[in-house]
Amino acid sequence: MTWRCTALWWDLEAPAGRRMPFLTDELIRLIDTKTLWSNYGIKSRVVPFTSDFPRADINEMISPDLLYQVIKGAFKDHLVTWVGDYLLSEHGETRGGIIMDDIDQRAALVSTGAPFQAVDGGRF
Repeated sequence: MTWRCTALWWDLEAPAGRRMPFLTDELIRLIDTKTLWSNYGIKSRVVPFTSDFPRADINEMISPDLLYQVIKGAFKDHLVTWVGDYLLSEHGETRGGIIMDDIDQRAALVSTGAPFQAVDGGRF
């Protein structure tokens, strides 16, 4: 199962536990808004409509493989395509292509130790 963890963004290798809704509520109650956002990535004024649903933890409802596909679909299939279209329209075919090639080259340099899951027919 995939869990949202309590690791701080600058120390992801440190031992960490599972972040549960009641822990998030306690962090919101105890920590100022700026620290809450910068250290934990939590916006205290944003409350998901499912927060009071007893079994609405997205990490428990969807298997990691399906959750991965949803994230990949949102990132790769939508965001990357949108950025590519934007670069071509903003910079033209030649310069936009150069920028996209640079992005592709940088993505190819990501170490094989990065936590990407191989997907048949995918680029990860």
